Amino acid sequence: MTNNIIAILAGTFLVSAGLPAAAFADTVSGGQGNGESARGVLDEMPDLSSRSIVDLKPPRIKTDEASRDFSMPTEEELQKAFSTRSRSGDGATTPPSEELKEIIRGLVNGDGADAGDSREPAADPILDEASRQVIGEDDRVQITETKKYPFNVIGQIWSQTKAGDWGICTGTLIGKRAVLTAAHCLYNHDAGGWLAKYEFFPGLNGQNDAPYGRYSFVDAYILEGYITNYQGVYGSVVPWDLGILILDKPAGEEIGWLGYATYDPPYPFTANIIGYPGDKPQSTMWQASCDVDPGTASQNNFSYLCDTYPGSSGSAVYHYDGKTQERYIVGVNIAETEKENIALRLNGPYFNWVRSIAQE
Repeated sequence: MTNNIIAILAGTFLVSAGLPAAAFADTVSGGQGNGESARGVLDEMPDLSSRSIVDLKPPRIKTDEASRDFSMPTEEELQKAFSTRSRSGDGATTPPSEELKEIIRGLVNGDGADAGDSREPAADPILDEASRQVIGEDDRVQITETKKYPFNVIGQIWSQTKAGDWGICTGTLIGKRAVLTAAHCLYNHDAGGWLAKYEFFPGLNGQNDAPYGRYSFVDAYILEGYITNYQGVYGSVVPWDLGILILDKPAGEEIGWLGYATYDPPYPFTANIIGYPGDKPQSTMWQASCDVDPGTASQNNFSYLCDTYPGSSGSAVYHYDGKTQERYIVGVNIAETEKENIALRLNGPYFNWVRSIAQE
């Protein structure tokens, strides 16, 4: 989806929580690891070039699908949609926490209003220091120093289908074991639900250079709304395309992780998207940056003009705070229309859901 920018879901149901203008209302800070190889990653590097790859990208969203809302007028329906579906335990479902229920109750009642924000966009200086390569008119640049923070906490997710093929996405460590990504990288409606297997390669730098090895998984989580609200087309579940993969070993203890924050209310910022686009040499890391106009934000999503491509699905969209010199994920790259790319926005309820899983 190079040069396709994301359209937002206009007219969505959620109402903002009315957060302070000058600071993130809710944040989880990131942390740098020691940069050494993570403990317990002793298996041999698989031959990635020999794997049969299928496309895990979601279908391109039509303009009318981009304006789809939740269509859930009651508190009970939203609570069900914000329940957590776990891959383990035969798809066990966990209801939202009391804190999340309270947020949902406020949304239904229309509590709060956007307070606005005066923050100015800031470029992440690490991107100027990194070894990068620009090719042609494409404004994406290759990251080759993938062992440098924050690039080392970003990795490629390989998801195996039940037929034995593989699909590729991008994920980001947001805790010791938790990897933030898109739900469609973990669950496929047309292929029978949960994919059979997941592998995570942090800092992967081409097919034969995995500086931190390969991690398997112990569980995966998505929102119940991504499953039960499916109406035969991807556009029906765009508002719920959020997932978390739980690794079998605590990679973040050695590598580190990125922080995340509520992007609520919206403010102007420079979006940084780092991932593994499928139109580039296999398993190479690429970065794109572009300014985000808060006026493009719906209550669930925001759009931008950054160059992306399938394989970058699940990439974190992070903001660099020039004052604090901290990085915070505020969205997840999930989809495209004919003109735009779209990120799921970490508003109040999404942030709460992510934190409840990632902190475990």
